[in-house]
Amino acid sequence: MFDETEKTHESFGMMSFNRVQCNYGEVLHGSALKHSTFIEMRLHHSSMKRGLSHDWHHAQGRIASVRMSQNQFSELITSMNMGDGIPVTLGFTERDGELESPEFSSITETHRNEFTQKTKDVVGDAEALLASMKDLLSGSGTVKKADRETMLKQVEKVVREIGANMPHMEKTFAKAMDNVVTDAKGTIEAFYQHRVVEAGLDALGNDKPPAPTMIEGGKV
Repeated sequence: MFDETEKTHESFGMMSFNRVQCNYGEVLHGSALKHSTFIEMRLHHSSMKRGLSHDWHHAQGRIASVRMSQNQFSELITSMNMGDGIPVTLGFTERDGELESPEFSSITETHRNEFTQKTKDVVGDAEALLASMKDLLSGSGTVKKADRETMLKQVEKVVREIGANMPHMEKTFAKAMDNVVTDAKGTIEAFYQHRVVEAGLDALGNDKPPAPTMIEGGKV
């Protein structure tokens, strides 16, 4: 027998990062892909036991779980002191318990719908302008200054939409596609890196690192 003391405090905590594999496509906030592998951060309350001249730290109740893609994790640890941080997905909180994953939204479909709506708006403005011009020019009298100014504003709006706003939408779509490619590359690289390390340890006859956590149906 040996003397052992346990100490707790509201500020004591423990944090861990785990690579998680799942048998379905996990939807992650801020990522345009579905992921079969992702990084999960778990935060727990903690206690400390003292015995045999050593401190032993133990995790207690879970406080929160946060999921992120490999690319989000890399961006998180390499982009400190920059803005509000990066988007992540809450999987569990002490107050709300287990949380449902967000619904998947195709970035390609989103941009397509936005571009279609913008095109309809521009066509509508152009048709309204054409109708105004026909109405004003079909009369026999002189076009009033106020009417000319209104028509000019309509023309400027159509030109602005075609010359500035629509090209901007094209650029944001291209940027979004670049982000998708980067996210996909990060996921693939992380997968093969883990396999290479595992194969190397097998060849050396050493113990493998802990296998990624497997989850099914969204529950760990």
